[in-house]
Amino acid sequence: MIKKTLWIFILLFSVKAQAQYKPDVIVIGGSAAGTAAAIQAARSGVKTLLIVPSDNLISDVEPSMNIPAFDLGLWKEWKDQFIKTSDSIKTTPQLVLESIIKKTKDLSFLKATPILGIEEKKNGWEVKVNINGKQEDIKCKVLVDATTNSANSVLAQFNILNLDKNGKFENLVAYTKQQKNNPYDQLQKIYRTSGAAGFGKDSLAHFIPLGVFIPKEKDNLLVVSMSAFKYFETEDFKNIALWTNMGQSVGALAAFGPFFNTTPSKANIRLTQGEMFTYKSFLYPVRDVAVTDSAWYPIQKIIASGILKFDFNTGFFNIEDSVKISDFKDVMSTLYSRSKIWFIENEASEMTIKNTISLFSFITGRDPISIKQEIEKDWKEKFGFLSSYSENEIINKKEFAVLMDKYISPFNINVDFNGYYIK
Repeated sequence: MIKKTLWIFILLFSVKAQAQYKPDVIVIGGSAAGTAAAIQAARSGVKTLLIVPSDNLISDVEPSMNIPAFDLGLWKEWKDQFIKTSDSIKTTPQLVLESIIKKTKDLSFLKATPILGIEEKKNGWEVKVNINGKQEDIKCKVLVDATTNSANSVLAQFNILNLDKNGKFENLVAYTKQQKNNPYDQLQKIYRTSGAAGFGKDSLAHFIPLGVFIPKEKDNLLVVSMSAFKYFETEDFKNIALWTNMGQSVGALAAFGPFFNTTPSKANIRLTQGEMFTYKSFLYPVRDVAVTDSAWYPIQKIIASGILKFDFNTGFFNIEDSVKISDFKDVMSTLYSRSKIWFIENEASEMTIKNTISLFSFITGRDPISIKQEIEKDWKEKFGFLSSYSENEIINKKEFAVLMDKYISPFNINVDFNGYYIK
């Protein structure tokens, strides 16, 4: 009887061991991008497993926690916790990051765990790992490779993806230097699909389209490393805050598939970008608006909508510039066909507060008087505008962006991975 009970106990224990890890998403690699992707995927509502083949996160070299980056999102959380912890005990950024990982709900962590193999399955992937000297096969729906060295990545090691001689793959969309420098002049408007932003070498500003992380040949695989950037060099992205920001966007993208029972390549761009806003990240490296300004996120959304232009080379939205009808007429007419009539009836070159209210009323069908009363009441207290409210004053880009986001919400009109509007 005792032997039989012992046998049953051993059987149950072995079954439990086999079922210990049942993630929706597996992230391989303890880079800044990999850890950020794992944390974000878990926070976005799916069970996630972070596997780090080495015995440390990031690298042996301590990253600078004083990088001039936007004080938002996971970067701020990590930096603030490091400063707070280091005041009382001796610690490192790596240890602080590891503590954040361990405290994150729905996130499991395997450190110093060799990858023995990876196989593509019908509905995802199977990753073979060595845990305590034994092989365990762990299945997932979406796999994220965050290995920093393309040549030695699991993609190359297990022939998961076709890589060229430089360790790069064919993306769902290509992020080129032309797209970075002159995004408005390109056929594809991938700037509208940005999921991350920041500064690289010499404060070089980047927006990062979501499709760049998705290989054409594998729509349930995401890659957040230099393998994803075929037209850039490693030095172009030398900023850990930028990689942390990219990791967050990949985590949100990875979570979308399992959460909505689809694949990342079919993700809703606006919902994914909205997830970044929820977790205090950002899409565009806007320099002339403080992240604490109530206009910060409305301006991010208006840039994504394509209605008002952002200078991608300087990082300035030029918030004090007046708004000319010619600035947004074409895009507005595409998004709101009814606005074409308004443009015919209103020939003024610059927008005033009065005709801004008229435009909103015409598109939404709302009474212009009620819109006027709301805007006048909230002008300073809610919107935080510094100027005095006056109907006949020329409206600037900051004011126009905030009001447009509130009253007609163009950001809610979705785009595909190429940046084309979906209506």
